[in-house]
Amino acid sequence: MELFDKTFNAIERKLDLHLKRHTVLSSNLANSETPHFTAREIDFAGELKKALGQHEEPLVKTNPQHMDISSSEGAHIVLDQSMPVGADGNNVDLDITTARISSNGRAYTGAAELLSMKLRMLRMAARGRGGF
Repeated sequence: MELFDKTFNAIERKLDLHLKRHTVLSSNLANSETPHFTAREIDFAGELKKALGQHEEPLVKTNPQHMDISSSEGAHIVLDQSMPVGADGNNVDLDITTARISSNGRAYTGAAELLSMKLRMLRMAARGRGGF
């Protein structure tokens, strides 16, 4: 029997991804007035699936000039084309980016609380007060 089940690894990876997403979103915010800057985002769902071992077919390099990302450990950062481009060529919307940072922070806090609850349950079980 494993002391730490698979959810500990999933929660840890989710926390890591939220931290990386915060870094990317903060960079977008910092570059909100940089001409021709294109906002970035993490492929969060794809990265979480990869972390949980649910990814689809591995990418195959079909041309020697293609970038090899099959063994990439870092989060996959993509350009975010969902916001309109301003007159200066920058597509960072301060309101949308701030809302995304706030939402990401709440998701991080939720995952941290879930981890805390799981650790409390283990502590209670170890002390014999788990009721099971």
